[in-house]
Amino acid sequence: MNRTIRILGWSTALCSMCLILSDIFDVITNPMDQINTMVALLPQINHGMEAMTNMVHYSRWWSMYSICYFLFVFAGSIFFIRLQEIGRKILEIACWIGMINACIDSFLSYMLWQQMQTALSTLPGAFRMGIGNLNPWGIVTIILSFFLWIIPATFMIVFLRKPPLKVMMK
Repeated sequence: MNRTIRILGWSTALCSMCLILSDIFDVITNPMDQINTMVALLPQINHGMEAMTNMVHYSRWWSMYSICYFLFVFAGSIFFIRLQEIGRKILEIACWIGMINACIDSFLSYMLWQQMQTALSTLPGAFRMGIGNLNPWGIVTIILSFFLWIIPATFMIVFLRKPPLKVMMK
């Protein structure tokens, strides 16, 4: 059981650190600059892109929230590695929050994907065909992302609630 705790704790801590660094990079760089440049170059798509750019702005807020969330997960994983009960509780809470995150992120991503579909329909022919071929993969990515949140969180909750682990952590 100790080996499992260490593997689970360290892998959670490392994944959290990678995701924190990724989200910091997302906050520092602004992908909206590229979209706004494209909109300026193609004024005929300005109306279709306006709704999409408004929706994409949520990504900066989501990245800042994610930094806080993964700092919380990182702290929980360090306490968990040290076999402290608070670490187990923090990780369980983080898993439940992660399931809520999956629903919110999937919903917002789907709304963004729909806005992209609308925006792509206003593009000129050749340009639309080049970008339009990638857009159906958006819904697949949304579904996969949902399950990448839900499946590990579910298994982690089941593991964290095992009686031998609760006894070990006290």
